[in-house]
Amino acid sequence: MTPTRRRNVLILSSAALVAALAGCGSAEATTAGTLREGTVRVGTTSDTKPYAYAENGEYTGFDVEILKEAASRMDLEPEFVAQDFSSILPAVANGQVDVGVASISATAERKQTVDFTDVYFIGYLGVVTTADTGIIDAAASLTGKRLGLVQGTIQDDYAQQNFTGAEIVRFPDNNSAISALTAGTVDAHFLDLPPAQDYVASSGGALHVAMEIPVPDFPVGMAVKKGNTALLDELNTQIAAMIADGTWLEIEERYFPGQPVPEQFQPTS
Repeated sequence: MTPTRRRNVLILSSAALVAALAGCGSAEATTAGTLREGTVRVGTTSDTKPYAYAENGEYTGFDVEILKEAASRMDLEPEFVAQDFSSILPAVANGQVDVGVASISATAERKQTVDFTDVYFIGYLGVVTTADTGIIDAAASLTGKRLGLVQGTIQDDYAQQNFTGAEIVRFPDNNSAISALTAGTVDAHFLDLPPAQDYVASSGGALHVAMEIPVPDFPVGMAVKKGNTALLDELNTQIAAMIADGTWLEIEERYFPGQPVPEQFQPTS
């Protein structure tokens, strides 16, 4: 399918969505979260480095750059909307944004609410703590400890299943959780490993990573409103093309230098 034809398909899909919403009698709904010609609204976070973050007034990060490249190949200009992580999937589901990107794991529970693209990342989680907590690379060391995490993340689910002895404290974002950790109001923070490493590097030795946890069972995809097959199919086409031609690997190496790359993400052309 040519780029022009792809764009026309997306525009026609958007028009159908607008017409359907208009039939519900909501004037506001007819303009929220639809693919206007040449634009795609993207729900993301602003503080989850290196996945999605704001820097000098611009959105960047691995997930953001993957989305930008895919949108460019589809002749679409991304319009980013900063949200708490827990707000992204509801915003996608109700049409406030067209797609959600922020290292979102495609779990069975989440698939009941939104559709996901094909997998474009598999990563690690990390537990960050201070020197005096006694937390080590063992789940039992979290027993009786106050464990911070961002509400609605895969860490929330993982902690409930695997860190049953910890007292879970939920935060809206990583920055507030790390502030609580350094202030001593929580004993550790549970987050994705790359941002965990960034927080440690900028802590002046006050923080360290106590646990590194691989999570191949929770692959990452972009979230799209259920039924928006035109957008979903186009994103899948571009993700596959970016992996095949090496663009995915080029972006990955910018944000995760030295990290192993699974065979499924290796270039084939």
